[in-house]
Amino acid sequence: MPLIAIVTENNSSKAPAWLVVLGSLFMILWLGGAFILGAMKLMAGVMANDSGSASADAHLAMIAAVMGGQVISGLAGVPGGLAFFTVGKRKKLWAIFFAMLAAGVGIQAAALYLFF
Repeated sequence: MPLIAIVTENNSSKAPAWLVVLGSLFMILWLGGAFILGAMKLMAGVMANDSGSASADAHLAMIAAVMGGQVISGLAGVPGGLAFFTVGKRKKLWAIFFAMLAAGVGIQAAALYLFF
């Protein structure tokens, strides 16, 4: 089931307004933090091959994989924030959140392990 179908499905009960605010705040802070962390990782990734010991292709592949993993783990904040106020789908949304987070971190770790 696509994520949009999970969110727009009609639920009989509604979440309190404070949960909506908390979930929205979680999404905004998570995405903002992921953007800042991604910018720092990009700068560190560009400088990772200062000695020139790795080929340019391997260096570029490492940067692309780390940035791809960062995008996945950054976008995990969307289902994480939705889980706060989507009453009937919390378990599924938290599972999606943790799966995306683990996949993103795993891709980044593998890229760095294979590069160094």
